[in-house]
Amino acid sequence: MKKLLIFTDSLGLPRDTPELVNYEETWVNKLKENFNVHQVCIGGGTIKDLHQQILYSKMFNPDFVIIQSGIVDCAPRALTKFENELLNKFWLTRTFLDYWLNARSLKFLRKRRNVTYTNKATFDYYIGEFLKLFGSKLFWVEIVNASDEYDTLLPGIKKNVTVYNQIIKNKIGEQNIIDISTIPKNGIMKDYVHLSVLGHDYLFNQITKTLQKKE
Repeated sequence: MKKLLIFTDSLGLPRDTPELVNYEETWVNKLKENFNVHQVCIGGGTIKDLHQQILYSKMFNPDFVIIQSGIVDCAPRALTKFENELLNKFWLTRTFLDYWLNARSLKFLRKRRNVTYTNKATFDYYIGEFLKLFGSKLFWVEIVNASDEYDTLLPGIKKNVTVYNQIIKNKIGEQNIIDISTIPKNGIMKDYVHLSVLGHDYLFNQITKTLQKKE
């Protein structure tokens, strides 16, 4: 049985909110039917967070590597990751944030500051670092296209997803992209981000078809 190494953020994990997906229903678990799977899943993790585990996980010596990462990196933010971590470190600044950062101010700052947890150049760099190590074994799940409703809630997300997906395609190459552009609307949870049971099943099928062509 061939070895499959998987890096994901929360999109590869089970969850109970806003909809239920049991572990057995995740695309990661479904792939264990045909592969010896080792997974590195970090909820809320950026591409840098996933890359920090590479020295350990590479020892699995995989035949294939799949990465699902990007939505955490490209989502518009009110604060940078450093600002968020620093201001949440102390009681006084946490209290200030709780008072000052309401829904209205968050939306304003996200729209005006044009901040993401990972800028485009850094995102490109880390894809390159994964490529250096895994080469043609590496496959990348493109970021789910943002809906109009999600863009209304989080202004700029639609544009950012398009830009970051293009960075992935330019770096990885079309042949090693896991295309999920045809995912059905009910394959995405009502939070506009996470995969429903149907979405996990859809992604499992897309990955299976892509890898079968390489065997």
